[in-house]
This record gives sequence, structure tokens and C-alpha cells, in this order.
Amino acid sequence: MKALRGLVLDIPRQQSVVRDPSDDSTRLLLLKEEVKDGSLPTMSEERRAEIGVDALERTTHDLVLSYDYFNAEQVLRRLLPEGCDVPGSFETVGHIAHLNLRDEVLEYKHVIGRVLLDKNPRLKTVVNKVGSIESEFRVPTWELLAGDTSLETEVRQHGIPFKLDFGEVYWNSRLEAEHKRLIEQIRPGEILCDAMCGIGPFAVPAAKAGRRVYANDLNPSCARYTRVNCVGNKVKNLVKCYNMCAREFIRKLLRPGKVEDTGETTVGTDGKRRAVQWAATGEDVDGEPPSGAVFDHVTMNLPATAIEFLDVFKGAFDRETWAGHHLPVIHVYTFKRGTETVEDVVRRGEGHLGAAIANPTVHEVRDVAPNKIMLCLSFRITSDAAFPPEDGTKGNEAKRAKIGD
Repeated sequence: MKALRGLVLDIPRQQSVVRDPSDDSTRLLLLKEEVKDGSLPTMSEERRAEIGVDALERTTHDLVLSYDYFNAEQVLRRLLPEGCDVPGSFETVGHIAHLNLRDEVLEYKHVIGRVLLDKNPRLKTVVNKVGSIESEFRVPTWELLAGDTSLETEVRQHGIPFKLDFGEVYWNSRLEAEHKRLIEQIRPGEILCDAMCGIGPFAVPAAKAGRRVYANDLNPSCARYTRVNCVGNKVKNLVKCYNMCAREFIRKLLRPGKVEDTGETTVGTDGKRRAVQWAATGEDVDGEPPSGAVFDHVTMNLPATAIEFLDVFKGAFDRETWAGHHLPVIHVYTFKRGTETVEDVVRRGEGHLGAAIANPTVHEVRDVAPNKIMLCLSFRITSDAAFPPEDGTKGNEAKRAKIGD
């Protein structure tokens, strides 16, 4: 075989030695298609004698490479008109492949869907994004191209299963590393307030790590799947689930009051250990967000608008409730566009908060599009921003009303 190197057929997933279809006891050595003369006239006499070329019987053999042999991109390059942009890659969510096809190939969208389904055994459904995201819950509209109509599926992040309906909730598998990064910042005994929780990619892993979570989402399907995922991962006792506007949710948590001690302790602002306080409602009955809740981190993961919700924190904290407690670290996700700088993003946050942001950190999450980057702005809210003025004046109420709702 070494003597025939460069002449023998060499293509992926195809053997160069095959059975002779006319004689089962004989084997055929397949040469490259480019070899037109089976007598191999270009080979040296020494090499010919070494392998006995002249004594070998020569024949022709039809090698049929069927549809099953070719991958999706190869098939589509044959089927679509020359010059068309062939979708060589796609995003998956569980058993669903979702595309964002260009106008030039929409005429062939169902062919594309069928080929992708044929060539990827793990897929059951192929959909294409239709139009821009304009729904209240930031969920794209999907058009079925091929496969099952059900968009309910299951995904896994860091070994944790999540159920979801891709037609009703937003999910982005590219945020897995970000979920992990932020959860690792929540220490034992600390409590997370997840104001825009989606289906629980922050809440569930945090609870799996033993942290307590107040989780909320305006989308009723997100709130329902958060509960389903908490139950499925056996952490519902550590997560309270709600379905309301993020502003309403945070305002209710920050109302004056007191919730019960859990029996656990954590370190307070004075360096002394303090009791961890938690809502008293049972595992399956979450009720209303509890007044007097305290928490250590707030996640606001709705990059399109979350930064606008910072106004809800200005002057909303009760001094008595939070006495001896660290004020929370707020993690708000937003987009940085065009020539905007990190400093511009911080100033934008200060504008919505209505107060200065001290010692901010800005983490770049991912590139979303050209000149559009998803960032996480994190900062601990200061007492000047959190508490109402001591003299009882309304301070920046007018500004807050203008920014807020």
C-alpha cells in the first residue's frame, strides 16, 4: 500500500479495499478517480516490479456515494442555487435547532429544515426566527421548518437539567459561563434576589449550592418553569417563586417588616454574625413577596431594559429592617453600543438609579452583534442611594418618577 501512496482512493468514511460485487472471494483496491490509466504508466519500473503491477487484473468499479454519505452542508450546497448562503451551523436548545435564515434562502427554508433534521439524529424540530423581537416578554416568534411541533424541551447547564418551552420563554445557551461566574460570587448564608429570573438559570444553581433565592419573572411561563425546575432539582424549599413586574416585586420585598430567622448565621456589617432571615411561607405556598426581606445580591438579567429598573432602589430601603445588614450588590445586565465606553454605561446606570455608583465593576459577557456587547454592571448600593433622607424630605422623588413608572 505504501508503494501506491498518492494513487489509492482516500476520502473520509470510505474504505479503499472493497468486495468485488461479481466475486465475493475477490477484493478490489480502489484508486483515485483522477487515475485514468489502470496500468499506472507513470510508475517507475522498479516500483512496478516491487508490487507486481503487471500481474494485477484491472477492472472498473462504480462507487456510489448516497445521500447518507454527505453531511448537511454538502447536501445543501448541491440543492441550493450557486452563491446562496448555506447555513453551515446553527444553535440548538435541547432537541430544537433554531435558525435565523437570510431572505435569499427563505424560498428553500423547508428543504433546509428537512436536511438538518435528517443529518442530525439528536434533533426533533427545526425552527426559523420570524421578524424582530417585539413581544412583551422578549420571546422570538418561531416558524416550524421540519419535525415535531412541540417546542417543550430540556437543556442541561453544568449537569443541572432545565425544562422549558422554547416558544414561550427566552433561553440562550451561550450564557452558561456567565451564570456560573455570578453564582460563584454568592457566599454561604447569602440570599439572592433574582428579579428577572427567566426559567431559573441563576436561581436553580444557586439553590443547588445551598443558597436561598427570591425569584421573579413577569412572564408567567418563565415563573411556571422556574417552579418546575426547582421542584425537579429538589430545591424548591430554597426558592420562592413569583410572577409580577420586577419593580413591584422589589418594592414589596423592601417594604418595612421582618421575616423569620432560619437558624443559620452570616457576617453582618459590624463584623459580627447575624441570623439569616427568610420568608416563613411553606415550600409549595409562596404567597406574596414578604415585607422586610433582606438579601445580599440582586440579578437583573434583561439586557434590553433592565438598567432602567435601577430607579426602584433609590430611597426604597427601610433603615430599621436593614440595620446591621450589608446592603446588596446589584448585578444589572445591559448592552454597550457603538462608541459608548464603560464609563458611559456606568453614567447611564447612575442616571437611572438617581445616585452615584461607587466602585463599579463591569464584566464583558459576550459580543451580541457588531458594535453591540452584553455587559454586567455590578455595584453595592450605597446608604446614600438606598435610604430615604433622614429629615424625611422626598429628595429625588420627582426624578425617580420621571425615570420609573
